[in-house]
Amino acid sequence: MIRYRKQNALEPEKDAEFSLNLTPLMFFAVGFMAMKALIKSINRH
Repeated sequence: MIRYRKQNALEPEKDAEFSLNLTPLMFFAVGFMAMKALIKSINRH
């Protein structure tokens, strides 16, 4: 999880917070690599 917070000292109501959750992307990448390896191993036999 990446979290970025921008604070405005003069106008506190304009504070901004941005958060990015990379966990689903990580699961997708691991699954993609596993399927790619599985397909390669099936094609070799």
